[in-house]
Amino acid sequence: MRKENPMEYGILTIVPPLVAIVLALVTKQTILSLVLGLWVGTTIICGWNPLEGLPMMISDFFIPSIGNEGNAGTLMLITACGGFVYMFKISGASRAFGDIVTKKVKTRMQAQLVTYFSAFAFIFTEPTLTLGSIMRPITEKNRVSRVKLAYICDVMGCPFATLSPITSYSSYATGLIAAAFVGLSITDNAWMTFIKAIPLNFYAIFGMLALLFVIITKLDIGPMYKAEKRAVETGQLIGENDVPMTKYDLDEDKLFDGKQITTANFLVPLITLFITLMAMIMWSGNAGENGIGGAFRNANIVLSITLSFFTASIAAGILGARSKIFAYKEIVSNFTHGVALNTDIPVILVLAWSIGSLTGVMDLKGYLIHIVEANDIAPGLMPVMIFLVGALVGFSTGSSWGVWAITIPIALPIAAQFGIPMELMIGASLSGGVFGDHCSPISDT
Repeated sequence: MRKENPMEYGILTIVPPLVAIVLALVTKQTILSLVLGLWVGTTIICGWNPLEGLPMMISDFFIPSIGNEGNAGTLMLITACGGFVYMFKISGASRAFGDIVTKKVKTRMQAQLVTYFSAFAFIFTEPTLTLGSIMRPITEKNRVSRVKLAYICDVMGCPFATLSPITSYSSYATGLIAAAFVGLSITDNAWMTFIKAIPLNFYAIFGMLALLFVIITKLDIGPMYKAEKRAVETGQLIGENDVPMTKYDLDEDKLFDGKQITTANFLVPLITLFITLMAMIMWSGNAGENGIGGAFRNANIVLSITLSFFTASIAAGILGARSKIFAYKEIVSNFTHGVALNTDIPVILVLAWSIGSLTGVMDLKGYLIHIVEANDIAPGLMPVMIFLVGALVGFSTGSSWGVWAITIPIALPIAAQFGIPMELMIGASLSGGVFGDHCSPISDT
């Protein structure tokens, strides 16, 4: 039977996330760990009855998580992004960009720097998923190891995306902030609060600067040094024990042989994406009444990015068919194939949201506030503790979004209770999740 007073769970409130963490460390399986951690939580809620806890996972957590308007929008964005990435590759867009850049890029450092700075141009295209696909032909030609490319893409994908106000990362975090504000009866604008927290997202800033330093100074150490040395000396870009993620890999030489691929294959989809994005931000943010700045503050960023991916995919499909890479009738099937390749990410997100909801039902934040008050812990240490907890959970689960779903609903009530700046706690939450995710061998990015 479900308890009436959530505070009665006491120390049991930490058991579900702890189970997920331990299992993630042992099994290296994010989805399995989150499912079992959630099941343990629902079992506790149901009076230690696992048979009642199992259906409760679906009825009380999975379905509401998917049905939530903000979450559903994010799932649509991820779905559209998967289709766009595949369409961008199969239509010859990545190949066209590679052909342009390889004429200018002649050294390994240039290839890495072009990849680094290209993220600024592609930030609105979800660089975590797109940057590697676009830049790989350039880095491969200049003998940059695949793990070095992965390092660059990971830093310029997830951490960089948390510093931009027009990505799915910022929209997701803003949604969590807004939900916490509602619970705390705070009327501040969640989007503006996120903007103010950007300078306090220390790990993302440090990670980007450290990466640039590594590229310029060629400061590769440990396994990275060995991988780069092997790539330079032998041309072997993938180690014998490496298992690259190949779901978006294509035999481009065979696919594009004799096809009429031009710069338009690359430019038209991106221009379409950018125009749609800006138009949707102005429309959904009611630029006529709110002005351009007000439009950005009030726009539905997730909807804007999602529709941009759809229109850019259509443009890429038309260009690909015009180049005779595939038939016009295959545009939709190619898009849906890209969507199918990306289905693991929505599953992880739903599980992460469900864990976050579970900790809310069990009042984890209330228990932690009680611990802080009972042990007279200095409020000034709270941002550090939030960062460390986020880093541990992120490392264990491989999902920064899952971390934020846990830490932000905890961090903001603590900030309100003890007078800690909200922006500082948000920055600590974002940094901790990204740091843990970045270091995790089971990361979803």
